[in-house]
Amino acid sequence: MIPSNITNEGFWQMLSKVQEAVYAVDTNLRLIYMNSATKTIGFQPDRDLGQSIFTVFPKLNKEKSLIIQVLESGRAVINQRITFINYRGERKTTLTSTYPLIQGNKLVGVFEIFEDVSAIHEYSNKMLLLQQLQNKSVTQPLVDIDNQYSDTMILDHSPAIQNIKEQIPIISKYKSPIFIYGETGTGKELLVQSIHESTLQEKAPFIAQNCAAIPETLLEGILFGTEKGGFTGAENRPGLFELAHKGTLFLDEINSMPLTLQAKLLRVLQEKKVRRIGSQKEISIDVRIVAATNVHPSIILQSGELRSDLYYRLNVIYLELPSLRERKEDIPELVQHFIHKYNKEFHKNILGVSKETLNFFTKYDWPGNIRELQNLIERAMNIAEDGYIQLSDIQTDTLLYFQSKQPTPSSTNQRPKLREAIIDLEIQLIKEELIQQQGNISKAARRLDIPQQTLNNKIQKYQLRSFVYEIKASTQK
Repeated sequence: MIPSNITNEGFWQMLSKVQEAVYAVDTNLRLIYMNSATKTIGFQPDRDLGQSIFTVFPKLNKEKSLIIQVLESGRAVINQRITFINYRGERKTTLTSTYPLIQGNKLVGVFEIFEDVSAIHEYSNKMLLLQQLQNKSVTQPLVDIDNQYSDTMILDHSPAIQNIKEQIPIISKYKSPIFIYGETGTGKELLVQSIHESTLQEKAPFIAQNCAAIPETLLEGILFGTEKGGFTGAENRPGLFELAHKGTLFLDEINSMPLTLQAKLLRVLQEKKVRRIGSQKEISIDVRIVAATNVHPSIILQSGELRSDLYYRLNVIYLELPSLRERKEDIPELVQHFIHKYNKEFHKNILGVSKETLNFFTKYDWPGNIRELQNLIERAMNIAEDGYIQLSDIQTDTLLYFQSKQPTPSSTNQRPKLREAIIDLEIQLIKEELIQQQGNISKAARRLDIPQQTLNNKIQKYQLRSFVYEIKASTQK
């Protein structure tokens, strides 16, 4: 519904099309506009229009209300995390931006744009609780030894892996920062867990967090913790730095962390202290911090995704995991390892793979690395009944990278396969949006309406990382 007392009809029509929820109040705090997306947090436009925002949300704190703050100051407040109880008694968490509504030169109200992140927030809280419970456990080992986390499970026929294995017992004695580079699926967390398990201190906590998996505005609270009263709905909760005290904190895809948060991480590394959001108290920590990325450091440093001062501070010890295509001599033993794993899990007795299948494995380039190999073996183990896994059990036609390597049809009358056409279109759309956003992956992901992590994976999958760098380099000239 378009407010009759505010005449810019095009503005409201535009807001009605956006996916985020938008509502507006006048200077008397009465709701004058809501788009359909507001229903996701409990608004009912037919009932709520004309009501006070504090009637619809009776437990909102007026003293800390962003609406009142913007009405009084006339200045926008961007990307705030808000937790509140709606009229149904449901607890909701949103990422909210609040803007003054100006008509002529007069402030006539306020409008808010927000995204419901309640599910992600709940997941984050459960994750932190599980980490706390795990760290308090004294009767159970930190991890199941059968879960591939022992350094003996890193198969080592290749010289590069042998070299890394030799370093593990040495570097695990100390808590100097470690920086790891490896493509997606090469086993970075496995390596970090192996280093942690080799530590001299028993039962020390191990915590892993993918920085790209959590929205930027929630990540700070997860890492540093929160203090009650720090923001609307905040509770006393330790962050991952505190939970990892005396142990290891693994931060994967560190280049996805916002630059402002990277600066705070640098301070933690230097001072070995953290401060919860909303608190003035500094808490001393004793944590080994391991950071990793699936993009080569030279690229993310040149593109500005990673602060150079943070990289130098993290890069006390540098480890680089080779891709599976660089260590194909390990494939036979990796195959047998995964067959043994799924024999136990599926209660089967598969003996191995056929010569034809192994030959395919050694020729394939493995863009998904060890994780892709494991997934293929698991797929085949679901299909094969006994004896040896055959090439037909692998279903090679489903491998997109393998398909892209096949010869193109010589006949001009032959239409391309749907899968190939979809891939070509996806690459084209990604490239066009990256150009529009000058190589900014976060903005491109929002425009494409996909998570930043998904776009990063597609950039890696379609080998567009150098394309991103070229765009950024050209815009800096």
